[in-house]
Amino acid sequence: MKKNYGYPSFELICKASSGDKAAIDKILKFYDAYISKLCLRPFYHENGKVIMRVDEEWKGDIHTAMLKAILKFEIKIK
Repeated sequence: MKKNYGYPSFELICKASSGDKAAIDKILKFYDAYISKLCLRPFYHENGKVIMRVDEEWKGDIHTAMLKAILKFEIKIK
């Protein structure tokens, strides 16, 4: 059975697309766990043990791309 995590509200998306910093932060926080899971990669410890960790550089790249997409996003109402 799938969990329903919901989506950011329409009002929040409108505020974020108009450049509201608080709204953008809320959207980035909403997707933070998903982005972290996508950025997992193996790191090798000096004793040869492999650990899965979040690659912060990848995560920063994804946050930057999302920020650009949010600011470029336009809502057209007919």
